[in-house]
Amino acid sequence: MKEVFLDFLDNTFNLDKGFFFSLWNLLIRPGKVAQAYINGQRKAYINPTRFMVIGLAFQTFIDYWFETTDVIKNDTYFQFSFLSDAMNSSMEIWNVKLAVEYILLSNLFMIAFIPFLLYFAYKPLKYNYTELLSASFYYIPTILFITMPILFFTKVVMGVYVTKEAIILLFMGYLFWSFLSLFKNMSFLNRFIRLLITIGVFMLIRIAFLPFLLSYIYPLTS
Repeated sequence: MKEVFLDFLDNTFNLDKGFFFSLWNLLIRPGKVAQAYINGQRKAYINPTRFMVIGLAFQTFIDYWFETTDVIKNDTYFQFSFLSDAMNSSMEIWNVKLAVEYILLSNLFMIAFIPFLLYFAYKPLKYNYTELLSASFYYIPTILFITMPILFFTKVVMGVYVTKEAIILLFMGYLFWSFLSLFKNMSFLNRFIRLLITIGVFMLIRIAFLPFLLSYIYPLTS
């Protein structure tokens, strides 16, 4: 049974061939990991696609068994004064659904769309979309490996909820740290401003435009 179990882990997750080494390096030097993969130096690190699958599976497991997404259900969302109460209510419901019921699709959207925005924001560095996508395959799951244990510990062990603002802060902090490390061939101020605009556009699309579009097409009521 031990050999079967280890063979399953090896073929499914490849945990014994660079996973923990890759995760540790993604925490302390994320730019080096992604750049090494882009440059073809791939033996030391886990494949980014496999790493992404493990990260999404890990999040699904924690969410399903320990209901850590209750923190999202119990939180409140912003309102737009220029929209009707019905539209604001529908957008809030859609935001919760995207973060709880359709969290896998939301994460895949984030993983694929952020590199699309970065491609245009950092065009002078001449990264192509696939290279930036591989970096996203590393960075977004790493955020899950940071936030999900925190949500598990605070909710299951301590019985308290971490606010969505704290989760967003962790998300933003690592995202800035990782991509600023990757785009080091540009002045710090220049890459910081470009990344700030990129993440701002993404957040606007994710928490405002996408829920608005979904509410317009298929309005929901509580």
